[in-house]
Amino acid sequence: PGSAAARGEHASCVAPGGLDGLLAALRARVRDLTASPSADDDGDGGALITRERHRRHVGDALAALRRFGTVSEGGLETVDLAAEELRLAVSEVGRITGAVDVEDVLDVLFRDFCIGK
Repeated sequence: PGSAAARGEHASCVAPGGLDGLLAALRARVRDLTASPSADDDGDGGALITRERHRRHVGDALAALRRFGTVSEGGLETVDLAAEELRLAVSEVGRITGAVDVEDVLDVLFRDFCIGK
C-alpha cells in the first residue's frame, strides 16, 4: 500500500496525539503483514513450519507483535515500549532468516514515516 508519507500519514511529536495516527498505521500494517492466509487464497491455509527452532522463533515474534498491538494503543506515553516490541519481533524473525539490523528498521521508520522532520 505504499509508504505512510505517500498515503499522507504524518506524525508530530509536538501536537497532542500526534503519534496516535502513526501507531495506528503501524498496527494496521503489522496486522496486514502477519495475517494468516485464508484457505480461499491458495487452499493450504498458511505455511507449514517443520523445524522446532523456527516454530519457537515465529511464536516469539508473534507474541511480541501482539504485545506491540496492545502497548501501542497507549499513544505517545508508550511509544518506546511499542518500538521495543517491534524490535523484539524483528530480532526473532532475524534468527530464522538472518540478522536484521536495528539501524535498517530505524532507517525505514525515518524514511517512510517522516519522524523528526
